[in-house]
Amino acid sequence: MSRYRLLISLLWRHAPSYLLGGVMTGLTLWMTLSIPRFLQEAIDLLSAGSSAMEGEFLASIGWILAFACTIVFTRTLSRMAFYVPGRKVEFELKNRLLTHLTGLQRDFFLANPTGSIISRINNDINGVRMMMGFGLLMMINSFATLSVAPLYMYQISPRLTLYVVLPIVGAFALLQFAIRRMRGFQLDQMDALQGLSDFTVESYNGIDVLKTYRAHRWAERKFGDLNERVRATALRMSIMRAFFMPILNHIVNGLKVMLVMAGGVMVIQGEMTIGAFMAYSLYLTMLVWPLMGMTFMMFVVQRGLTALISLEAIFSTTPGISPADPEAERALPEQLQSGLSVSNLTYAYPDERERPVLNGVNFKVRPGEIVGVFGPIGSGKTTLVNLLNRYLEPPAGTVFLDGIDTTAIGQHRLRASVVTVSQEPFLFSDTIRENIRFANAEAPREAVENAARAAALTEDLARMPSGLETMVGEKGITLSGGQKQRIALARSLLKPCDLLILDDVLSAVDHETERYLIGQIYGFQHARSLLIVSHRVSVLERAHRIVVLEQGRVALMGTHTELIAQQGAYRSAYLLQSEQALPGEGAAGVSIKPPAAP
Repeated sequence: MSRYRLLISLLWRHAPSYLLGGVMTGLTLWMTLSIPRFLQEAIDLLSAGSSAMEGEFLASIGWILAFACTIVFTRTLSRMAFYVPGRKVEFELKNRLLTHLTGLQRDFFLANPTGSIISRINNDINGVRMMMGFGLLMMINSFATLSVAPLYMYQISPRLTLYVVLPIVGAFALLQFAIRRMRGFQLDQMDALQGLSDFTVESYNGIDVLKTYRAHRWAERKFGDLNERVRATALRMSIMRAFFMPILNHIVNGLKVMLVMAGGVMVIQGEMTIGAFMAYSLYLTMLVWPLMGMTFMMFVVQRGLTALISLEAIFSTTPGISPADPEAERALPEQLQSGLSVSNLTYAYPDERERPVLNGVNFKVRPGEIVGVFGPIGSGKTTLVNLLNRYLEPPAGTVFLDGIDTTAIGQHRLRASVVTVSQEPFLFSDTIRENIRFANAEAPREAVENAARAAALTEDLARMPSGLETMVGEKGITLSGGQKQRIALARSLLKPCDLLILDDVLSAVDHETERYLIGQIYGFQHARSLLIVSHRVSVLERAHRIVVLEQGRVALMGTHTELIAQQGAYRSAYLLQSEQALPGEGAAGVSIKPPAAP
C-alpha cells in the first residue's frame, strides 16, 4: 500500500495540471467520437440525393472540419498537461532521493551498494516519469475510448455491438494474465540492472587492482554473466509482449471481418444505412489503437508501480538517529568548556550483535589537549571515530560534549563542534583550490594558500601546471593517496572547531612529509583540541595522552614515555617502527639475555 500512497501524493501535488489534462483529453475524445456521427449524417444525406438538404450537408461537413481543427489544439494541450508533470515528478524525486540519502547513516550504505542506488536513481525514476506522463495519458485515453466508443456503437446497432464486445472482453482476460507474468519479470529485471550497475561501479573504482592482478578476464566473465541475466529478463518480457501482441492483432482483424460480414448483411437487409455502417467502422477503428497499445501501456504502468516499490524502500528507511533536543542544544555552549567524554561505550554492528566492535571504552579529551588513539588493524579505531562524529549512532549515555549526550544534539550543531578528516578523503571533480575551499566557501585566497602550505602541498603545487587551479578529476583520480590526504587536511584548516579528529590522515605520506606535517598538526590553532588516530607511533609521540585499543577495549592509557615502558602493543609497535631497540631488547621487543658463561 505504501507505493499507492506515494503515487497519490505525487498525483495530488500536480492535481491542477492533471485536471486540465483530463478535461482536454475528455474534450478531444468527445469531438473525436462526434465526427463519425456527423459523417454518418453527411453520407446519408448524399444517399438521399435531395438538393433541399444541401444546407444540412454543408453544416455536417463544417462541424467535422471545426472539430478536426480544434482537436489539434486540445490534444496538444492534453499532452503538455501530462508530460510536464511527469518531468517535474522526475525532478522532484531525484532531489528528494538525494536529500533523503544524505541524511541516512553509514549502515544504510553498507547494506546498499552504490551501483544499486545509481540504478534506482536512473532506471526506477525514469520508470515513474514514464508512468506519470505518457503512461497515465495513455491509460486514461485508452480506457475512456474503450468505454465510450462502444456506447456510440450500441446506439447504432445493439446486436452488432454485442458481437464486438465479446472478443474485447476476452482480450482483457488475456491482458490480466500477461500483466501478472510481467510483474515478476520486471522485478527480476530491476534486480539484475542493480547488480550490473553495482559491479560496473566497483570495477571502475578498482580498475588499478584489476590491472595489477591482470584480472580483466575475470571481470569480463563476471560482467558477461550479469549482462546475460539482464538480457534474459528483458527477453522474457519481450517474448511475453511478442506473444500477446499478435493475439490482440488477430482479435482486431477478426473484429473487422465480423463488421464486414454482419454489418454488410444488415445494410443489404436495410437494417442499417450506409452512413451508419461507415460511422460504425470508424468507431471500431478507434478501438484498434487502444487494443494494440494495451500491452505496452500496462507494461509502462506496471513498471512505474514496481519502481515506486523500489523507491519507497529507500524513502521508508529512517536515518536511525534520535531527534535533537532543543533544550540540550541550548545548553551546549558555543565553545566547549569540559570537552569530549566517552563513558562505557559498547557498540556492535546490526548484523553482528554477538560480536561488539567496541566494549566498555572510556576516555576524555579536554579543551587544549591532544589525545592519540593507537591500535592494530581491527581494534575498532575507525568505528570509534564514526561514533564520536555520529556517522554511526552511538548508544545513549555513552558519548558527551560538555556533559550533554550527543544523541540529544542535532547533527548540524554537532558538526559545528566536531570536524573529522577521514583516512579515505573524498575529492570533487574540481580544482584543488575549490576542494580546499569546500569547508569554507567564503575563505579568502590567502587563507587557502596558507592552508595548502601548512598541509605540505607547496612542492606538489609547484610541479603542477596550474597550481591551485589544477583539476583533480573524479574522486581525485589524478592525485596520489598522500596528496589527497593532504588536501583533505588543508580543507579542515579552514573550519574552526572545538574538536578536530584526524583518522590516520598520514598513512599514505612519506616519512619526510610526515615529520613536517606532525609539526604543523601539533601547532594547529583553529581547533581547540585534537584527537589523532594513527598506527604510527611517531605521529602520537607528542600527544598529552594516548589511548591504546586492543580488540575493542582500552588496554592501556598514558603518555608516550609511560607506554613504551610497559609491555604491550604500543611498545612492540614502537620497537618495530624505530631504527634502534630499547636497551636490553631486540627489534621485535623480545628481551635479550646475555649468553651463558662457558
